[in-house]
Parts: sequence; structure tokens; C-alpha cells
Amino acid sequence: MPVATWFASIFGKRKAPGVLIGHTDWVNAIAFSPGGYFLASGGKDRTVRLWRLEDCQQVWAVTGHADWVKSVAFSPNGQLIASGSGDKTVKIWSVKEGTLVTVLKGHTDWVNSVTFSPFGAWLLSGSSDKSVILWDTGNWEQVEIITHMSPVYSVTFSPDETLMAIGTYDGAVKIWKVPEGELILALPDHGDWVRCLTFSPDGKILATCCWTDKVWLWRIPEGDLVVSVTLPKEAATTIAFSPDGQILAVGTHSGSIYLWNSAVEKVVRVIQGHENHVSSVAFSPDGRWLASGSRDKTVRLWKVGSGDLNL
Repeated sequence: MPVATWFASIFGKRKAPGVLIGHTDWVNAIAFSPGGYFLASGGKDRTVRLWRLEDCQQVWAVTGHADWVKSVAFSPNGQLIASGSGDKTVKIWSVKEGTLVTVLKGHTDWVNSVTFSPFGAWLLSGSSDKSVILWDTGNWEQVEIITHMSPVYSVTFSPDETLMAIGTYDGAVKIWKVPEGELILALPDHGDWVRCLTFSPDGKILATCCWTDKVWLWRIPEGDLVVSVTLPKEAATTIAFSPDGQILAVGTHSGSIYLWNSAVEKVVRVIQGHENHVSSVAFSPDGRWLASGSRDKTVRLWKVGSGDLNL
């Protein structure tokens, strides 16, 4: 059965989501499926889990890694999930079956970040071995290996998948051409571990955050600083743009989530609910929901307009 038909067969009218409980340790990563029907999560408990958002139920869970799962990502067609782990591998899973499709080996240390390119041609993985590997999703072969001076913690593609941005433990952020691997821009030293980076939906802005109270927005490809967002004595840990680019969600070490509005350039809402460090945030494709994964072992989903937990 085609994936689209399978989606239709199990979904009627979608209900408001709420709290997803199942992980037995830190939730390190979350990602919405392209259609917004599912959420994937990965954690310190070494599991990858798929959740159905209609009823907040777990569809499947696999303990397929030998160490923490640090990152998860859906393919653009919604058929695959990639997971990166402390066991030095990237694994590709079938969304429909929860079965292992293939294992990508090449890193020699923790894989901290994985992401598919927006049109699905490439997969990017960043590792504590100081390298980034660009994989061809047609044959799962390595296309390019880029070596840095420090462990790589965060990777992302531009929306047109012509650029990849890479953040490292020593505070460097560099932007490379895809697939050539040509360096086109190095941003100023961030001075600390680059926890997360993400492009705006139009590709004109790159947002970056470290383990500090600052989030920076940079104009791409010029590299000019557009604005620096300061949080009130909070350490930013993860960031995500809303699909329309108007809101930037910022998760923090304390468990708070800040919603920063680009039109008025200020924080317009603070969401409270997690009891610990927020490791990952993501907006649903329609922009109605914000998901957050935390070291309190939960995934929570919020109404973007109100910041209320949907129970």
C-alpha cells in the first residue's frame, strides 16, 4: 500500500495533541513528518519512536542503536526516518513498518546531527569526529566529507538545498555549497558551543544559538548580523522557525520556551511546562503546533497561538 494511502486509511479528523510519554530517559530530538500526521523522537534510552498525533499514541518504538539517539529527521516524502547516535552510525528506518532500511557507517565518533535536504537528494550528518558527511540518498554512498577543527554539533540545509550550514563545538559556523563542498562563508566566532542552527523558510536568514543567553540572526549569503536576541538569564539550547518565518521558538536549559516575533523583534510569549532542559523544538508543517522534547523524558505539543498544552 502506498504511504499516502496508508496515511488516509488510519486518519480521520485530527484531534488536538498533548503529552507524549514513553521515553525512559532524556528526549534528545524530535521531528514532524512532512504531512504533520506523525512525530518522531529519539532519546538517551537508545530508542527511536514514532507517534501518531491524532490520538497521541505511539505507533512503534525501536531500540536500534547501541548508544544515545542524538538526532532524528524525516525524509521529504515522509517514507523514511534518519537517526544519528553515539554509536557512530546513522540508521535509516521505514516509517510504515518501523524496520531498518540501511546503516550508514563512516563516522568514528558520536553522530550529533542528521538532516535530509528539502528535496530529498541528500542526507547530511555531523559528528564529534570533527567531520560532516554528505550522503546520496539514491544509493546511500558518501558524496563529500568535510573536516573541521572541532566536533560538529549541528547541521542544516538551506530551503533550496544549495547550501549547508555547520556549527561546531569551538563556536565556528561555516556555510558550504552543496554538493561541491566549497566554503562560501564563515560567520564570526560565536565564542561557545554552537548548539543549534536553522535557516528561515525563505533561506535569507540563518539563526544560531550557543549555550548562552543569545540567539543570533544572520543575513545569508552576506553574513551580516541582522539582530541579536537576548533571553532573560537563560541558556538557549535549541531553535526553530515557524513555517511562515514570523516566529522563532527558542528552547532553554531551564525548560522554558520563548516565542520571538520577527515583525516586532521581541519575545511575545513564554511557554512553561517542562521540568528540565528543552533539547529540541519543531513547528508542525501547518504552523498550528509547536512540539518540544526535554530531559524530563516527555514530548509536549502546544497551540502556537496560546502557548497552552493540548490535552
